[in-house]
Amino acid sequence: MIKDLKKLLQQIHEPDSIQLSEHDGSHPIFHIFKLSNSKFKDLDLQLRKFRPEHARFDIFINGQYILENDYIFIQDNKDILIKFKKANFDYTLGSSDEVFIKGDIEIDG
Repeated sequence: MIKDLKKLLQQIHEPDSIQLSEHDGSHPIFHIFKLSNSKFKDLDLQLRKFRPEHARFDIFINGQYILENDYIFIQDNKDILIKFKKANFDYTLGSSDEVFIKGDIEIDG
């Protein structure tokens, strides 16, 4: 039982911080950033019910935490897309902004 608990805690406390790249800045509603060949880390079935998707990662732009209401998360085949709601930002996001996702993410290959 303790071995299983250690395994579960390791999965939760092993966050990665990965930079996203600009995908589409010309969309009329969203500014879209992408992380290619990525997905959520597989979690133990016992843990999944206690860890909803939105609690598995955080988004940062230039070091500032971004609220969940300011973006939409999409798993698009092998890519993760973060669609920032342009109306929620007082500035225009661009390729020079540092956009990071931190959490239970892994990159394939």
